Amino acid sequence: MKDPFGREITNLRVALTQECNLKCFYCHNEGEEENNGSKLGYEEIKEIIKTASGLGMYKVKYSGGEPLLHPEIEKIIEFSAKYMDDVSITTNGVLLKNKAEKLKERGLDRVNVSLDTMDPGTYEDITGKEKLQEVKEGIEKAVEVGLFPVKVNMLLMDDLNHQDVWKMIEWASEIGAILQIIELTSNEEEVDKTFYRKYHRSLNDIAEELKRRAVYIEERKMHARKKYFLESPEAEVELVRTMHNSTFCDNCTRLRITSDGELKPCLLRTDNHLPLREENEICVGIKDKFIKAIDRREPYWSDDDGRKR
Repeated sequence: MKDPFGREITNLRVALTQECNLKCFYCHNEGEEENNGSKLGYEEIKEIIKTASGLGMYKVKYSGGEPLLHPEIEKIIEFSAKYMDDVSITTNGVLLKNKAEKLKERGLDRVNVSLDTMDPGTYEDITGKEKLQEVKEGIEKAVEVGLFPVKVNMLLMDDLNHQDVWKMIEWASEIGAILQIIELTSNEEEVDKTFYRKYHRSLNDIAEELKRRAVYIEERKMHARKKYFLESPEAEVELVRTMHNSTFCDNCTRLRITSDGELKPCLLRTDNHLPLREENEICVGIKDKFIKAIDRREPYWSDDDGRKR
């Protein structure tokens, strides 16, 4: 199904729960305004997935909070794999070591793991927990059981972890994972501007060095992101720049669902949601809600960087 701007909607992003086992100081709760402990149940997910599939969506990614804390995560993955061609999760990796193999067996295709540093002290400063070793072992286990690709998401923060970039590249190379280095965004709906000024660091210097070292460079159409393939160390590195550009919006194929059961037509907006629940249950007219949400989609950024409101 296409939105009013001709963009085919193929991807569904679902925040399963707001519960998390880390306390990352930069967490934005997937754009949910209030952390009220909300969670989507298995029966709700079944209706959501069947509806999305019937409308032509064939990819789903689960996030949180921390999706591996959801008590029915294995059942959710297994059911999703029956309807979707691509099933993935974004996780902090703390529980991944013990769950990766079973999730793979249930139909999980790939995984993104948030990890910003190789330094235990810095990791604790960022997350509030001493869980670095568990996360590293979880990522290694995901690679071992054949989840592919395994992507490591590193949010770059000035004077905090920017000096760890090449250590991260070398480690990802050693274990066979892809490193995604993410530039901190200044979207006023999610990131405090004082926070942005303190921690933002441009990816330009890293891009120049990667360009110098790369044997091959590829650009992903959807985001205009560049992927750098290095020979020494043998590594694949992707730079994820700020989403403040019309190319991102022009190629967006995603619809999102919050953990409290609201359809979110645009990642960057919080003022046009559609509730799927009525009296705490998924409503009968869920398909109509999906169609309305898709009809509400419009590019957040135009070609001249003026907002489409």
